[in-house]
Amino acid sequence: MKPLSLQNIYCWKRGLSLVWIVLLTSTLVLGQQVKGRFMEDSIGIGIPVKYVLSCKHPEKYDVFFPDSTYNFAPFELVKREYTTTSTQNGISSDSVIYTLISFEVNPIQKLQLPVYIRSEQDCTKVMPYEDSINFHSMIPSNASLDTLQLKTDTLPIHLSQQANFPLVLLVFLGVGAFSMLIFWLFGKPIKRQIKLFQFRRRFDEFQRVFQRLSKDTNETNRRLENVEKALVLWKKYIERLEEKPFTTFTTKEILDNIKDARLPEALREIDATIYGGNFSIKTVSSLAILQELAEGLYREHRQDLVDSPV
Repeated sequence: MKPLSLQNIYCWKRGLSLVWIVLLTSTLVLGQQVKGRFMEDSIGIGIPVKYVLSCKHPEKYDVFFPDSTYNFAPFELVKREYTTTSTQNGISSDSVIYTLISFEVNPIQKLQLPVYIRSEQDCTKVMPYEDSINFHSMIPSNASLDTLQLKTDTLPIHLSQQANFPLVLLVFLGVGAFSMLIFWLFGKPIKRQIKLFQFRRRFDEFQRVFQRLSKDTNETNRRLENVEKALVLWKKYIERLEEKPFTTFTTKEILDNIKDARLPEALREIDATIYGGNFSIKTVSSLAILQELAEGLYREHRQDLVDSPV
């Protein structure tokens, strides 16, 4: 390798200087295309103020503005609004309006936000000229604290009602946990009482309809029909109690499953009434026997339900 001559070193330094000049000129040109300014002249504590950051750049370049993760000190970001990109003659214009607040009391507060312009080769950070805004104090600088009076504001502010979802969730979880605890401790007695209630309701409904049909046997034109309906109703109720198909059983099969000395005579009397049309005072007595048998079976099964562990 040949050593560099003084002439080569001079040429190398001159070329490097030209590169820096080109880069600096390019940065200055881009800097002139980026502008940032406040839209108000003064600011108060906690009062929102708008800051506009705009940039003009070649259409082929991408532009990035500071987002909510950027440090806007001495200001705090409230929101930002983007404008629609407009392009004319290959030059695009983008801008963002930042709404800021400040709780500092410095007489002059300054802000300078960068814009990042990305080309095909690299990404350049461009800073606009720094802009400032005056702080407007509500207390005059030459005022004495002893002479100041507090401002009062007694006008009510209407607040819209909002659901406290965490509290609602806790209430639901608490009710659910309490219900599970109650069911775990008293689940079986509760289930037993529910079954007893349903059991009693079905018996009361059977008695109500059966008694109505039994009383309607005094009407000659509907006498036989009501006796038959009462017998079918009795069979259906017994079938549900005994869990056997009594509605399809013959008289002999019913007698084989229900042991009662009064039942054979009662069923024969009812069959004679239905199929032979021989209605008598014994028919009413036979229906009463069927009702008594149903009530006796109800009491037996109810006691079984009470004694069962559920």
